[in-house]
Amino acid sequence: MIFSETEINELSDIIGLIYETVLDDQIWPKVLELVCRFVRGKASRIYWRDGSRPDSETFYSWGFDPSFLQIYTERYLTLNPLYPASIFINPGEVFSASDLVPVHEFQASRFFREWVAPQGFLDAAIFNIQRYHASAAAFTIITGRDYGLVDHELRTRLKLLAPHLQRAALISREVGRQRLRSQSLEAALNQVEAGVFILDTTGRPVWTNQVANTLLARGDLVRNSVLGLGLAGPNADRLLREGLAAPPEHPENLLAPTPALIKMTDSEGIEWLGCLMPLQRQSPTQVAFSQVGRSAQAVLFVRRVEPVTASGVEAAAKLYALTPAEARVLQATLELDTVAKMADALGVAPSTIKTHLSSIFGKTGASRRATLVKAVMSLQR
Repeated sequence: MIFSETEINELSDIIGLIYETVLDDQIWPKVLELVCRFVRGKASRIYWRDGSRPDSETFYSWGFDPSFLQIYTERYLTLNPLYPASIFINPGEVFSASDLVPVHEFQASRFFREWVAPQGFLDAAIFNIQRYHASAAAFTIITGRDYGLVDHELRTRLKLLAPHLQRAALISREVGRQRLRSQSLEAALNQVEAGVFILDTTGRPVWTNQVANTLLARGDLVRNSVLGLGLAGPNADRLLREGLAAPPEHPENLLAPTPALIKMTDSEGIEWLGCLMPLQRQSPTQVAFSQVGRSAQAVLFVRRVEPVTASGVEAAAKLYALTPAEARVLQATLELDTVAKMADALGVAPSTIKTHLSSIFGKTGASRRATLVKAVMSLQR
């Protein structure tokens, strides 16, 4: 896909603004608006959704009617046919609604007819920012009827921005906005649970927080060398060097796919993740970090991997190759005791529930609901 000079400049501005959200979360709606315009979407939001129970929260949004967001939580949360299957997707991987549910099936759902279509929406491109046991924080772009279904061009555009959006969201969580508002930047960074390394253009640390100093003293994960900060593992080291050598304001670097996270393993076999945040020259974030360092080029956040255990429904869906619709019914089977209640909760006909249950019993080999529930619970990790 070929981008014009205007589009590359637009992409550069968006990426720069994405990282400004780390210190100023009030600009997220503006970022979402610019992302929508770049990828040709009609609305966007960052949200959290629990796939095992009716619980959700929208953190930031743009392009939605506030009343529709409210009734989504109150009335349509359990009717969305994309759950719980969308939670099973690996973080950072861009997918569309039609990747999970056939278009005709999605558009025939009560959720589409009563919540999606009345807003002029049609399809969604999504990626999970971070996964938990049975929930996920995610980013979504909604397309309108005038654009049509999510296509290759929209996916390509969103894939360019997804690593930056994911990094910014994860780093924001580490930094802790309330602490930044109430204390000096240096004091705030010393309270962050992750190791924070402010790096110059050569990759040498010019400032480190207390956690980073502890990691340096250990020496099995990060180390100081004549070439700058070194990371455990040749691939991790290479990704860090490439990230430092590719400032985002250079057009040729904007279109190159970049991983959102740098994976590392310490001497005990524990997995760690590094998030590299480039600093735009003369940006508010660069100026703020320069207060605790000098010639800052980027900031590296290093934290332990939070183990994500699969829910019983996710494990069963993968083991028995259940469809997203069957996974929904399986989840409902764990929570509700009659076909009528499940049909009402999911917004489908009782006959549809019976059809899916029949398929689930056939795939799992269970003959009774009690046996099925016991089998799913045994898969919980």
